[in-house]
Amino acid sequence: MRLTWTLAAACSISWLAPGAHAAPLSDGNYVYIAGGHASGTLTISGGHFTISTVGTNCHSCDLDGKLDGNHGIASDSDSTCRITFSDDHGTLTLDSGNSDACRSFCGARAMFDGQYQKAPQACTDRAVSSRLAQARERYAKKDFPAAATGYQSLLDQCSTFMNWIDTDRVRSELALTQYHMGDNAQCLATLAQTNAIMNRSDDGGDSFGFAPCDADNYQSTGKAILHNEALCKGTVQQTTK
Repeated sequence: MRLTWTLAAACSISWLAPGAHAAPLSDGNYVYIAGGHASGTLTISGGHFTISTVGTNCHSCDLDGKLDGNHGIASDSDSTCRITFSDDHGTLTLDSGNSDACRSFCGARAMFDGQYQKAPQACTDRAVSSRLAQARERYAKKDFPAAATGYQSLLDQCSTFMNWIDTDRVRSELALTQYHMGDNAQCLATLAQTNAIMNRSDDGGDSFGFAPCDADNYQSTGKAILHNEALCKGTVQQTTK
């Protein structure tokens, strides 16, 4: 009896296997979480995908195509890029095999291979803008503890899904808030996590070790960070609000 059931089950599994296929990828907007200075998005909708990423020196990748199961296909007049999509509990990993066909959709210093995740509701672009506005409003009203809480919670919950320059800008504003709370040590500890401090050059240059386009985009944020560091060290006095 047991042998008969086992054989029947095996036959059933064998019959189902050829028709089995990966679950469809979930539609939505995903954020590139490659880390470093790369950023970007992946959008999946109705069997189509769109990828847009920015890498070093503002080089970018832009491509769109169709999904066939867990494979994406993007074509132009010269080549066809084939991408494998792997879904691990909502984290999508894209692998192009670094093929020339896929590289043709990118600048020399950009890529799109790697992991993408959907931002939680509290960390969508709209939510981040709203939360940042609230923290700044509390700062303007000199409610520094509430402002610091707002900035810190934004970093703790959403830095993975934020552009690297935006993340450093929030850290700079948090540090300035901590300065006004009289906590200079924590101010310096917060700023120590920024690119401006980690990449500080001995010659005092304002490129912060970045390629030209990245340096231009980061310059105002980097200068604000260095100014706030000087405030927290007590080497300059704040002259504006």
